[in-house]
Amino acid sequence: MSEARDIDNGENDGVSALSLSAFLSSRVCHDLINPVGAIGSGLDVLDDPDMEGTMREAALDLIRTGARKAIALLSYARLAYGAAGAHGAEIGLKDARDALEGVFDTVKADLDWRLGEDGAAPKDKIKVALILAYAAADCVPRGGTVVVAGDMDAIEITATGRKALLQDDLLKALGGDARGLAPKFTPALIASQIAAAAGGAITAAIADETVSIKAAFSR
Repeated sequence: MSEARDIDNGENDGVSALSLSAFLSSRVCHDLINPVGAIGSGLDVLDDPDMEGTMREAALDLIRTGARKAIALLSYARLAYGAAGAHGAEIGLKDARDALEGVFDTVKADLDWRLGEDGAAPKDKIKVALILAYAAADCVPRGGTVVVAGDMDAIEITATGRKALLQDDLLKALGGDARGLAPKFTPALIASQIAAAAGGAITAAIADETVSIKAAFSR
């Protein structure tokens, strides 16, 4: 049985810049707390002078894994949420793909990047692609494939996997509705605002265990 659901572009009660920054900070902290905590736990083990052999190697592995994940998430956040250059700047497609590949190493879904890696594109459109691709990974929590395709005027992202889901809160945020916004969905709200500023919109639907998210820009 399949179900298709489009975004309800409900009236937006609005959210202050201060609240938006706080929500986004909470989202970044939530992403980083586990890998940074793993590094701390590994260091605690190494601080024990009696610890050696397999336990020491396990601690070192915990630190390495935590560090790689933290670096990947920070590299992604820098491009997806940060300034990433002056106003009107572009972001390299390869840089965007590399950032997404790093963050996808931390989730169960696989990335299939089809936007190419030569040249650059307007940073705001790249940010939307990055945000929507990461959000799509959450739509297949048991694993699957996220395809990033289309072009910079019409980005098309699909997430296919067993028990795929499209949460109502994600739909609301993608539609620009900030009422009851949770930190987890703050990036999706930002993506909707970027698309709206470019004269476009984001739509999403689910059918046959595939979530489709599309971002269209008119300028």
